[in-house]
Amino acid sequence: MSAWLLLIAWVWPLLLVWPASGVRFRQDWGTAASALSPRPSALPWVALGPVPALAAALLVPVGTELPLPWLFLGTHLALDATAQVYLAFTALVWLAAGVYAALGERGGPPEAPTARSGRFDVLFLLSMAGNFWLIVGADLFSFYAGFAMMGIAAYGLVVHDGSPSALWAGKVYLVMALLGEVALFAGLVMLASETGTTRPGTGEVTALSNATIALLLLGLGVKAGLVPLHLWLPLAHPAAPVPASAVLSGTMIKVALLGWLRFLPVGELALPGWGHWLALAGLGTMTLALPVGLVQRDPKVILAYSSIAKMGLMMTVLGLVLVEPALAPMGVAGIVFYAAQHGLAKGGLFLGVGLRKHAGPAGSMTQALILGVLVFLALALAGAPFTSGAAAKYDLKPVLDAAEWTWIGAVIAVTAVGTVLLMARFIWVSWRLQPHAEPDWLWPVAAWGLLAALVALFPFAIAFGKPEAWLSNGLPLGIGVGIAAAVALIAALQPKLFAPFVGLIPPGDLLALVMPLLRAVKAMGEVFLEDLGRVWGRLKGIALAAFERVFGTPAGDVERELRQWPVAGALWVGISALLLLLLLGAQAPGGG
Repeated sequence: MSAWLLLIAWVWPLLLVWPASGVRFRQDWGTAASALSPRPSALPWVALGPVPALAAALLVPVGTELPLPWLFLGTHLALDATAQVYLAFTALVWLAAGVYAALGERGGPPEAPTARSGRFDVLFLLSMAGNFWLIVGADLFSFYAGFAMMGIAAYGLVVHDGSPSALWAGKVYLVMALLGEVALFAGLVMLASETGTTRPGTGEVTALSNATIALLLLGLGVKAGLVPLHLWLPLAHPAAPVPASAVLSGTMIKVALLGWLRFLPVGELALPGWGHWLALAGLGTMTLALPVGLVQRDPKVILAYSSIAKMGLMMTVLGLVLVEPALAPMGVAGIVFYAAQHGLAKGGLFLGVGLRKHAGPAGSMTQALILGVLVFLALALAGAPFTSGAAAKYDLKPVLDAAEWTWIGAVIAVTAVGTVLLMARFIWVSWRLQPHAEPDWLWPVAAWGLLAALVALFPFAIAFGKPEAWLSNGLPLGIGVGIAAAVALIAALQPKLFAPFVGLIPPGDLLALVMPLLRAVKAMGEVFLEDLGRVWGRLKGIALAAFERVFGTPAGDVERELRQWPVAGALWVGISALLLLLLLGAQAPGGG
């Protein structure tokens, strides 16, 4: 019976869409016409959406399968160890974000939700359902359908407030999302064609062609924030509401790793070419994201670049596993647990930014507590000793140490220092935020505190019996803290020294460099089209003039000339002679 929780996990948020929309069907007896009208509701529907998924992660045994041949193209749901971890941390982040959205951002339970809040709840639940569906779906259709539902609905979350910046971010997000979905769809279709099944196992995916692997890497690389496909991330996060940002970074971008682990021959076949390419792309992603994030002003943009850098680290590890299949048991477990730790910590940081702005007046005990928890979460994300970040990163160390590139350890150490600096920058910007207190934030603060507590307890789950894991990453942390303290001291003595660097690179980095080129190309295209239009107009004028000269004789003049005897007589004689010849030919022997 518990197997049906896998179906309920993603269907339940869909069922809540109708009541969450704040719309009901009513009968207008005065005009005998049906209409849709808003219905006030005080129930936190978006907070109830993740409950069955969390129950499934806790109660459904690993290895459970639920075949549903009557659903769509033949749906097959299953829960393996990877899906269980994913479902657990994903449901927790959605739950905390849902409580924030339902009971915080509107100042308590909504007595009369507006159309905008109803729209947000609907899109939030649709994204949630798609996220859960692709996790528990063991067939290609379920993964793609959930991926597409999650991605398209998230567009509405990005453009929720309707500001020009949100609409621009939404446009970039939608273009990139559709690009990724088309590539992913093509890759999954080719995967099904090459394996002969819509439920490929580890044995079947060893025969994938290079074109299929390339499409899978490209399609999922957009969602993962792989440079240069990351352009949507730093634009979407500051534009979206806080709970949407929490799930975008905490859960949605992680599904790319899940797709790669499922559809690539991880641990079954050595792919040195693709593995080296993915590892180098991951290192490049980290190398770009960290320095660009350091010069940002908005704390949500800083967190966005931090997410890009962390995804780069996990892509690097996955690439190394593709190079050496023997590393797969350690590598896959390390990637999954690192994704879980990052999802919980990053979701907590995004929600903490919102609480820093709204939950309590400046200088209050609540604000001091929020800032203290933000410091703890930032340290956990940076991998400080005795935190979940140190334990999670320790599990990746065997894969990095076994890499054939001896220099990769030094690069990872430098990026670890960069992460510490990025988190120091985030704390500085968050500390300088000006809170404007709003009432009734008890439940969002409580849900956020639960998420932070899980981050604190996470090391006990993955580092139990490994005391050395608790003390790892101490040297990069010390160097990063030292550099941050020196920068802070210099900035205090010379406030204008670092000012030119702040905001030097706008969110979207490469897009800001490409846009002038695109505008120049557009201007050149407009000039070319204008010139082409003028040439076409001249050619059309010449053609019309020639036509008039040839066929421009008035109809009346033609008839008058034909009525003249020489012309009419000649035509009459010719036609009569032709008819006579045809008649004689038909009467001749053998002619009929």
